[in-house]
Amino acid sequence: MTDEELTEDKLIAAYSRSRPGRLGLSPNLWRLATVIAIAQFSSALWKWEFGIFLEGFLEPWQIGFVFSIATFTGLIGSVSSGYIADFIGRKWTISIGFLPIVLGLFTMSFLPIWPYIAIQYGLVWFGMSTARLMASVIPADEIASDDGSNPARRLMMVMMPLWFVDVLGPFTGSFLMSMGYRSGNLHFIASIVAIVTFFSSILLLKESLGKDVIQKARSGPKFSLGKLGRSFWFLALGMIGFNLAWSSSIPYLGNLSVGPWNVDTVTYGFTWSLFSLTSAIIMYPASLLADRNLKATLLAGVIGNALILLWFSQGSGALMMYIINFVWAIPFVLWIGSVKSIIVLVVSEEVKGRSLGTYDLLMGFVGMTGQILGAAIWEFSGSLRVVYGVAGLIALSTSLLVFSLLRFIHIPQPNQLELELKEQMKKLDS
Repeated sequence: MTDEELTEDKLIAAYSRSRPGRLGLSPNLWRLATVIAIAQFSSALWKWEFGIFLEGFLEPWQIGFVFSIATFTGLIGSVSSGYIADFIGRKWTISIGFLPIVLGLFTMSFLPIWPYIAIQYGLVWFGMSTARLMASVIPADEIASDDGSNPARRLMMVMMPLWFVDVLGPFTGSFLMSMGYRSGNLHFIASIVAIVTFFSSILLLKESLGKDVIQKARSGPKFSLGKLGRSFWFLALGMIGFNLAWSSSIPYLGNLSVGPWNVDTVTYGFTWSLFSLTSAIIMYPASLLADRNLKATLLAGVIGNALILLWFSQGSGALMMYIINFVWAIPFVLWIGSVKSIIVLVVSEEVKGRSLGTYDLLMGFVGMTGQILGAAIWEFSGSLRVVYGVAGLIALSTSLLVFSLLRFIHIPQPNQLELELKEQMKKLDS
């Protein structure tokens, strides 16, 4: 058998394992999307008003500390789960990750006091970071198996059900709070949902990482920063400033809304739902756009989010809050859909988990710095509008660096043989 015939056999086998179905996802990716959506409800039910909840009994610096601790535990979760998943597989990594979410939410529902609240929220964020990373790594396995076809579509479509569920979280939470429920009640309900998620992941998911890739990962260097490549590091460097701006402002969005924007808590929850609904609806067309030009999509996402941050520093009122959340979904989806797609394509298959974990680790350290910076600006200026204004200017100036560094990032393209075989298989399927 010739080398070309061997390559063709491998590609046909890979296509059969990860054959795309509705919206470009294989059956296993749809099951993953279901699990992630259930997990999201355990977060979306209460997280939209968490900053407001903390402001009721904590000072600004303490709120910043809580968010920073959560970011720290989250980055530990990301890098450790990316490392572990390359060696033991994806299914058990994501399943075990839901257990700290259960513990954190359950204890927070009964004992939300300082300083334990920082540990409780940290446990939740540790588990959610593990789940979110695996939601990128499992599609990355399939992308690697058929030579990088449609990366943005797969990564974004896996997250689409999550955003539909994210609509229900604030909507349900707002409704329950209008009926007299308190934040602790929402945390308790969310802990029950997290238990359901744990068992769902065990029952529904199939392992996506081939045994040969696990063996390759085990036989190689255990933590090989050099194997990530120049393109990875250029991307990470370019995103530092943007993530600093993002993390210095977004955790305090609820406080900005019910404070300077003069929006009540329930209305704020509804605007969050509108943002999530819009994100879910535009995710598929945005993924098609991203796959055509990942670099341009990322740059548009960075610039668009920077302008939104500046808008938040100036606006006021419920109507404008609805408008800004509707518009904001567009650059947000472009950003999240493109950045990890680029990472998946520029690193080798045996380090995809570690590359995504390393990226989250780096951005996590940046995020901790940003949250402390945002809290400090809030503390000294006494104004969240100033926080968002500074963040917007940082993000906008960072877009110039992103534009410059993207020129040095090489994104591999699928080879012609793979494309021809996929077209043949699609014709056979139809």
